[in-house]
Amino acid sequence: MRTKSTKNLLFIACFAVLTLLTGCGSPGGTKIDDDSFYQLESDVAAVINSNVADAAPLEIKFIKEKLRLVKQAKADRKRKLEAQYTAQIYSDIEIAKLRAELNRKNDELLDKRDQVSAAQAYLMELQERLQ
Repeated sequence: MRTKSTKNLLFIACFAVLTLLTGCGSPGGTKIDDDSFYQLESDVAAVINSNVADAAPLEIKFIKEKLRLVKQAKADRKRKLEAQYTAQIYSDIEIAKLRAELNRKNDELLDKRDQVSAAQAYLMELQERLQ
């Protein structure tokens, strides 16, 4: 129970920091050219088709929604808005990757805890045999 609350707290802290950093960037800081949208689509597809998608489904949902908004901004020729959404998507991709890494580390921690519990049970059994 404790590791789950620690995991959630760490995720919230990472999300808050990245959201803060995204909001502090200069507007239009992301350069938009003709190829940037296609690169963004490619990067999003790579994340969606990776193991990150399973570990961070909520973040993937945000990414897909913002990609739709980027397409609309591109169609409306609102380059500043397109740049803002693009920057947000790249931040969301980083958050999703951090979420996947956090889940992997949590799984490792749970495995180690199980190993320690098994070792303690074995030790108690051995001590009982010695007595």
